[in-house]
Amino acid sequence: MDDFTDSLAEKKKHLDAFTLSLFGRTKAGKSTIREALTNGNGNTIGKGAQRTTRDILEYNWNGLRLLDVPGFEAFKGDEDADKAHDIIDQSDMIMFLTSDDSVQPGEFDEMSRLQELNKHFFVVMNVKYNLLNPQTEQPDQKEIRRFLKRPEKVFEFDRLSEHRKHIRSYVKKHLNIDHVEVIWIHAQSAFLSTLEELQEISEDLWDKSRLDTVYSKIAKEVNRSGKHRRVLTFYDSTVHFIDTIEKMLWEEQRLIRSQALFMVKKRAELKRFFDSFIPDGNERIEQNAAKLYSPIKQWVPYFVEEYIGKKDIHSVLQSNLKEKAKHIEKMMNNHMKELINELQSFLTEFTRQYQYDINSITLDSKNMSDFKKGQIGRVLKWGGVTLSGFSAGAFIAATAGWGAANVWNPVGWIALGASTVVGLISWFVSDYESKKWKKAKKDAKKDLLEHIEELERKTKGSYKAWFYENITKKGRREMLDKVEVYIDSLFFVADQLREKANTINELKEKINKQLFAHLLKLEGVNCEAYQLIRVAREQGVATKILVPSEWYLDGKTNIGLDNICGEHVMLVSETSDLRTQLANALYPATIEPDQVKIIRDGDRVTAKVNVPNSLKGLVIGKKGVNIRLAGQLCQVKIELNKG
Repeated sequence: MDDFTDSLAEKKKHLDAFTLSLFGRTKAGKSTIREALTNGNGNTIGKGAQRTTRDILEYNWNGLRLLDVPGFEAFKGDEDADKAHDIIDQSDMIMFLTSDDSVQPGEFDEMSRLQELNKHFFVVMNVKYNLLNPQTEQPDQKEIRRFLKRPEKVFEFDRLSEHRKHIRSYVKKHLNIDHVEVIWIHAQSAFLSTLEELQEISEDLWDKSRLDTVYSKIAKEVNRSGKHRRVLTFYDSTVHFIDTIEKMLWEEQRLIRSQALFMVKKRAELKRFFDSFIPDGNERIEQNAAKLYSPIKQWVPYFVEEYIGKKDIHSVLQSNLKEKAKHIEKMMNNHMKELINELQSFLTEFTRQYQYDINSITLDSKNMSDFKKGQIGRVLKWGGVTLSGFSAGAFIAATAGWGAANVWNPVGWIALGASTVVGLISWFVSDYESKKWKKAKKDAKKDLLEHIEELERKTKGSYKAWFYENITKKGRREMLDKVEVYIDSLFFVADQLREKANTINELKEKINKQLFAHLLKLEGVNCEAYQLIRVAREQGVATKILVPSEWYLDGKTNIGLDNICGEHVMLVSETSDLRTQLANALYPATIEPDQVKIIRDGDRVTAKVNVPNSLKGLVIGKKGVNIRLAGQLCQVKIELNKG
């Protein structure tokens, strides 16, 4: 906005001055032409060196403002490029200079990067025929006489016509201008005509230079369209600025909405993972605990047979169970770590895929008009940081203390169970007769196994309870909730951007209405901006304007603004019959109202148009512009059917 405000302020300084800018490559002769036009003394004419004109030079010439711009080779960085953009923004007309010694398509490719705004553009070809003595660099009388006698040898028609043909093809390719005027001149002879020592032949030198053709071209444009172009210089740069912002907002909302839709899929993937991981994790806890307790159960019969009745039975039992308890705790901890590692591995990959998708998003700079300083895309960057912060790392805090949290103490439970069993065994030994020894051992085995199985159930229950609390309940919920909040936030931002883009579009239409009302007034049409019902415009390409029916147009009318605006401009009469209005809006294609069928679905209006294959291309227009603008003008969605 600061740049835009500065641009308007600069243009306001020169409200009364029609501005002509002189562009071209270095060594093409720009300074020579400018010296000739402004009757300079030749001090700024280079001697063939690169970057002769390093700064933008401003001159007042015949009531015009003339800007001499550095050659393209001088633009070596963003600052220089911005300077060139600013000059084009201030210009009402651009004169592009090339020379017959080396016409290169790259010259016009460079110009296309600068010519973002819709400016009138013509080409001057400087014929390089040297009239100076190579040694003294003073006028060579012999060469001058030869030139004045046979100028057609310098302006060789066939050779220069071939150059003109190439220039027009380059301009069409790189600047998308169908036809450009190419004027041949000899800049050096025009400048020599200003020298006092050649005063006797100055008129002849000037006449043979053909620079009068350039004078006539400029004078014609200023007299016919000067006011129009002054208006366009102010309005079009504003429209271009707003259009760039609108495109940026639409592109941002598209990217953010696509990211939200991508995250919806990722959320479903995350849910499927948890739906599979949680039951699988519980099953593995069961299996691992059972596997660890199985050897203890197998050891019980041996222990009872070997130690029952012995004095050291209690210490042996406690020692063995304590050792096995440590093993169980260690192994269960390892199993839980494996589960957590699997979870974190999935979440890390989940984040990596997300980061890859968001980082792989690229913008087509051509569609965005090379918006300054790479602003586009910055809105999304916070997303990568946000999600990476609550994905794989989200469970670190939840799982870091599980091993040290003392959520399971098998040693204590086993010791308690062992004390009970030892007491029973001691009771068996002291109170039962030998004939009941066999039954006592059986009961001891049974009782000890029951206690171990109880410990196994408690072990499984303890780990599964932790797994449920931290993974099933807390982890799954928090992760899915955060993704849900993120998705909602993305959709919210996308909706806000879409709303602002629509607001910007409304502002752009208001400005376009002001612009064309002003231009129509200059064409003798007495109208105000509010009378223009709707303006559908693609700057520099085409404009369709819906006007009141009382203007008594023949349905569709081309007005004399095409050449001035550099785009096709057409007025379409508003009618109560939407079919007729749309048929007219699709001009230059000839469509009859009965070829159009209107379908209404609430606020949505669709127009189905029957079009023969021979007319389909004309209806659609180049790159879809005709059908797109017609739909915008009539506020319908157009669908084509084969007639």
